[in-house]
Amino acid sequence: MQLEVQHPEFKSQRLTVETAGTFRGPKLLLDGTVVKKQKGRYKVTADSGAETSIQLKYNYLDPIPKIKIGEDVIEIASPLKWYEHTWIALPIAMIVTGGAIGGFCGGVAANVSGRIFRSDRSSLAKYGLSALVMLSAVIAFVVLVTVFRLLVGAPNK
Repeated sequence: MQLEVQHPEFKSQRLTVETAGTFRGPKLLLDGTVVKKQKGRYKVTADSGAETSIQLKYNYLDPIPKIKIGEDVIEIASPLKWYEHTWIALPIAMIVTGGAIGGFCGGVAANVSGRIFRSDRSSLAKYGLSALVMLSAVIAFVVLVTVFRLLVGAPNK
């Protein structure tokens, strides 16, 4: 999904952000061309001709970043509510009982849930789909652990 950034330094140029993917971060585009990241920042030429530094600030749970242009921080979408963040992060608790495999399954589920909550679906659909994703993560965890135990061999008691 691409979201347009409104900023006074970019009135004649189209500045957009492509949201983060499951295994990649967000991308900054200027007039449809991907801007290369250099040391965590993007250097672009503003309408005035001056070079401007842009940063994309995002977390793993929310695919839509905040944008820092110079000293201005811009939110291109309304922030998720605290209870939405809590719901999205629930699968990460699998790391406590499932170790690395549980953390992996829970992390992927949390990432997918974040994308679901940024969609245009109704609240009921968001929570329902997210619950299905969480259930799928638990099933995937059980399958992966079972396969791992079969390949490595369960310890004898």
